[in-house]
Amino acid sequence: MKKLSILLSLLVCVFYLKAQIPATEIYLLDIDNHGAHSHVGKPKNISNSKGYDSQPCFSNEGGTILFSSIRDGQKQADIFEYQIVADQLIQATETPESEYSPTFMDDRIHFSTVRVEKDSAQRLWQFKFHSTDKPARILDKAVDSVGYHCWYAPGKLALFILTEPISLQLAEAGNWETKKITDHIGRCMQPVPGEEAFYFVDKTDSTNFYICKYTAGTIEKIAATLPGSEDFCLTPEGNFIMAKEGIIFQLNKTAPNFWTPIADLTNEGITGITRVAISADGKRLAIVAKE
Repeated sequence: MKKLSILLSLLVCVFYLKAQIPATEIYLLDIDNHGAHSHVGKPKNISNSKGYDSQPCFSNEGGTILFSSIRDGQKQADIFEYQIVADQLIQATETPESEYSPTFMDDRIHFSTVRVEKDSAQRLWQFKFHSTDKPARILDKAVDSVGYHCWYAPGKLALFILTEPISLQLAEAGNWETKKITDHIGRCMQPVPGEEAFYFVDKTDSTNFYICKYTAGTIEKIAATLPGSEDFCLTPEGNFIMAKEGIIFQLNKTAPNFWTPIADLTNEGITGITRVAISADGKRLAIVAKE
């Protein structure tokens, strides 16, 4: 039975790896957000590479974006760093393994990634920001089959685990004993500013997804997502941003049943927007769209 469970886990891992290798680009946009009204500027391609570029994450101060990319004929994914003011792209990891889902850590000098190891295990690793000569460090060997992760409080992790079905599990740095919370979740998890809590997407109903909030063992349903969309980010005011096709929408926390379009990028040739990320000051937006 244990061998069957391991086999199923590996098959799920392979499925997700194949699913996250579309040809995509990352665009950076200015966003002027004033409560219920927002204006989005002209998109700038910051990845500019044939193939897979995805999973953008802003640094805490907002001047840098980390993302995962497969380029230069390589088969593995590495993490790249885009410095916004300098308009400069730097390779942050260069390993035989693939690294995905770069996420800045609380100390502001490290970032964590999901590394796909030689035996197809998917574990969390830590890298030092701006220091390619420092060796990577595995955070814990026991936590395997990690698809995505979110630091929602100092030392506290929400984990998207590649079980069957997909499960949401919690862990704490130094302990790493995981606790299952629920099943059938989406890949996007976002911390709630100022709270020991996070948002995630409930996909129990395959046709109707919901943004939910987890706080101290309690799950609260917040709002329905855009139909078929599962990636979102939060403005400093606590409003939600999602996208569908070439249009970016915002949902105000005071009106949680109505998604308002704030930008149509189809005239810019941008379609198939999936992932969205926003800087901590709410002035810049990064999106992932079809190449």
